[in-house]
Amino acid sequence: MEERYRKKIRKYSKIAIALSVSLSFLTGCGSKTNYLILNNESVEVELGKEVSKNIEDYINKDKIKEDDLKKIIKGAKETDNLKNVKKQNYPKVGEYKINFEYKDEKATVKVIVKDTTKPEITAPDSIDVVQYTNLADFDFDTLLSAKDYSKLDKWKIDTSKVDVNTIGEYELKVSIQDKYKNKATKKIKVNVVQAPEVAEGEVAVTEIVKDENGNVKTVVTKKAQSEVSKNDTIASTKPVTSAGTISSSSNSNTVKPSGSSGTAKPSTSTSTSSGNGSSSNTSSGSSNSSSSNTGSSSSGSNTAKPSTPTHTHDYNIPITKTVHHDAVTHQETKVVQAAYDEPVYEERYICNNCGFSTTDGGTITDHITDVCDSGYHVGKVQSGTKHHDAVTETVTVVDKAAYDETVTIGYKCSCGATK
Repeated sequence: MEERYRKKIRKYSKIAIALSVSLSFLTGCGSKTNYLILNNESVEVELGKEVSKNIEDYINKDKIKEDDLKKIIKGAKETDNLKNVKKQNYPKVGEYKINFEYKDEKATVKVIVKDTTKPEITAPDSIDVVQYTNLADFDFDTLLSAKDYSKLDKWKIDTSKVDVNTIGEYELKVSIQDKYKNKATKKIKVNVVQAPEVAEGEVAVTEIVKDENGNVKTVVTKKAQSEVSKNDTIASTKPVTSAGTISSSSNSNTVKPSGSSGTAKPSTSTSTSSGNGSSSNTSSGSSNSSSSNTGSSSSGSNTAKPSTPTHTHDYNIPITKTVHHDAVTHQETKVVQAAYDEPVYEERYICNNCGFSTTDGGTITDHITDVCDSGYHVGKVQSGTKHHDAVTETVTVVDKAAYDETVTIGYKCSCGATK
């Protein structure tokens, strides 16, 4: 009788323990899945780059299951307050937010757009000007151009080291900066050459033209006064005062690119790539670009024939050409992430005494009652591994950088004659 009574008690105890195990497994062991785990909560972007709004570029793929990742990429909703530059697909300088929402989770990426890129100056490496040319009247507007994504200030042209009254080789410096104080400078070699002989009604001029490749250059020549154009600077027949530093007042020859310099993806380090500058409203050129005035006079007295000896050609000025050499490269495979085995775990009932584990509630009940006479807990036990192959990418390795070579293709006289 007592033995039958004890068996009943033992039977009901097993049932109670099994129910308790099942209830704790269902209610106490699960944890909420986090879906929107981002690589970065903020990202800096250089002005001119389009900002990615794709959740795939922000989410931490290493911390999310592959099946969940596909669902998140497909189902996540995106909103933002990005404000693009007018008629462009890249945002203005400022701070913005990109919001992602998936199921009941929300995540926000702070986007900081900055301009830290210098303007890009296009100008010849060297120019020729006629002796006694007043550089304050020189047509720097046509000679210089600049690009930047922001508005540019006026050009500054420092001519203080150029003695236009003495034949020789000098150097001037041009500079320009954008509204965010990014400044670019370029040095230009200036060859002051003797004026060609002129007849009555003719003047010696420095003309700005474009060569067959579209490059701007200067040509020393002579013209009838009636043929002088706005791109010509007339030389005086006597010494002129140094122009010093010239500040331009023109908006010509300053532009911004027609599109973005690429897309910023915060899953990699944000660059201030871009590498390319441009501007929206900028200014260029010299403070004066009159083609009819000279350094000392605009009357016919400046057209008098100089009292110089008969000219003999001296072909001592090199005519140069810039030859571009592309970079020499090759492709290599780079391992981004080595292959590895990832442990796979599952939740099990674990005996507190011997460590025996099972996923079946009845089995653990029998074990702790009949074998160890102890308690149990629920925990994760490794059940296997998942192999991940190595991740590689093909990269371009530069064996020899690109470079420009200046080659001499002929010679010319100071009068403009060539050979």
